[in-house]
Amino acid sequence: MAEQPEVILVFILIFMCVILNFINDGFFTLANFKPISRGITIEGFILIGMTFLLISGVFDISVGSVMALSGFVFTAIAAAGVNVYVAIIAALVVGVVIGVINGLVVTKLEVNPFIATLASMTIVRGIVLALSQGRPVRVSTPEFNQFSTSETFGIPTMFIVFVLILMLVDYTLRRIRWFRQLYFIGGNEISAELKGIDVRKVRLMLYIGTAALAALSGVLASSRLEAAVPNAFAGLEMKLIVACVIGGCSLNGGSGTMLGAALGLVFLFLLDNGLIMLGVDIYWFTGVLGVFLIGVVLLNTLSSSSIERNQRKAG
Repeated sequence: MAEQPEVILVFILIFMCVILNFINDGFFTLANFKPISRGITIEGFILIGMTFLLISGVFDISVGSVMALSGFVFTAIAAAGVNVYVAIIAALVVGVVIGVINGLVVTKLEVNPFIATLASMTIVRGIVLALSQGRPVRVSTPEFNQFSTSETFGIPTMFIVFVLILMLVDYTLRRIRWFRQLYFIGGNEISAELKGIDVRKVRLMLYIGTAALAALSGVLASSRLEAAVPNAFAGLEMKLIVACVIGGCSLNGGSGTMLGAALGLVFLFLLDNGLIMLGVDIYWFTGVLGVFLIGVVLLNTLSSSSIERNQRKAG
């Protein structure tokens, strides 16, 4: 049953590609593939962390702000003439620190994940706006841009790296015991604790990992844009959650796969690409995301209710 959303999504994606190519015969071109693959990669790294969190029964809506702050730190340090790799380490440290704070607030202080990460989102966004005074920081050097411009056999290198990492984490989530316990935690937190699983420690590690991945995405995005934009990536959290839920994750935890979430993200990118080809105003995409979120949550709720009724009948 876990693979069912993935199979359905594969057929939907194939159908969408055929339709989009019919609308615009330039769809199946390398020129169109490169920007899409780079965009998927930047958001895909955060998607990995978000999927782990959702499966374990929590989430993080501060990742867009973390991405903006880390991207600003990376760009500002690089603009000051510091070695670009030192700038990357500084950006990742920022992400890790925020992840530690988020994780401790949720696990130790037992603050609701939505409230905790909403506060973090607001604070972090305020910090980056205050530091930048709302102005972009621009850098355009070969060293700064190499992470987004580098290609291997004509394919963006960062996309190849992302696909390889995605395959690895999808395998670990399906086969490795430590990662398999995330389903148990998300399905029944109390039972997981009774079985000896340190739920707080696991979730703390997931929050740290997710924030670090958001920082990495901020670095890649700044490299691609040749700038850090303080008010960028607002609302990215909703897009990632929608992608995860489309791919089979439950907002209640305990279900989903990494491949399914990735396919959900590809679906949203193709949808966005299709709307642009049809001449639809790009600002409508946020509204479309909201409609999809309501739809998939409703289907998720109906599916859960159906399963519970069947279990009661069987009992």
